[in-house]
Amino acid sequence: HFLFNSLNSISSLTVSDPETARDMIIKLSEFLRYALRHGEREKTRFSEEINNIELYLQIEKIRFGEKLIFEKEIGKGCEQGLIPNMILQPLFENAVKHGVYESTEPITIKMVCEAVAKNVEIRIRNNFDSSQVSRKGAGIGLRNVRNRMMLIYGRDDLVQINKSENEFEVKLQIPQN
Repeated sequence: HFLFNSLNSISSLTVSDPETARDMIIKLSEFLRYALRHGEREKTRFSEEINNIELYLQIEKIRFGEKLIFEKEIGKGCEQGLIPNMILQPLFENAVKHGVYESTEPITIKMVCEAVAKNVEIRIRNNFDSSQVSRKGAGIGLRNVRNRMMLIYGRDDLVQINKSENEFEVKLQIPQN
């Protein structure tokens, strides 16, 4: 969905704002280059992964403008941590799809990363408008994240999901051994 939505946005922007369309194409090509460069079981540095997530969010920011707010807190020890390639992408995509896309008000997506014991702990949290009728998803993104974590680390306790009245949070614990 992200790719097709981005291409449709670029198409519209070529007429109304060619410079922004060009910028979006460059960001999209960098994002896709990163996504295609790594295998499904390959790990990458957290710092590389978050750079790619920021590209993704910059593209979405062009689509959603001031409705999308991104905040991050990166603790000591996170930058060099190894995490599965593209493991964060579906989580951020869900936050945009079920938070930003559905809301008429600004939505904040906040990522917090901390080095805890022998893990890198990443929490991705977004508020959402509980009064809006949510687009039902099939849960494929979250299921894929859980399955990949199980496949790579052999544990089923590394992904936790918490949902309140107007906030959704996913917490990943990524072993660093």
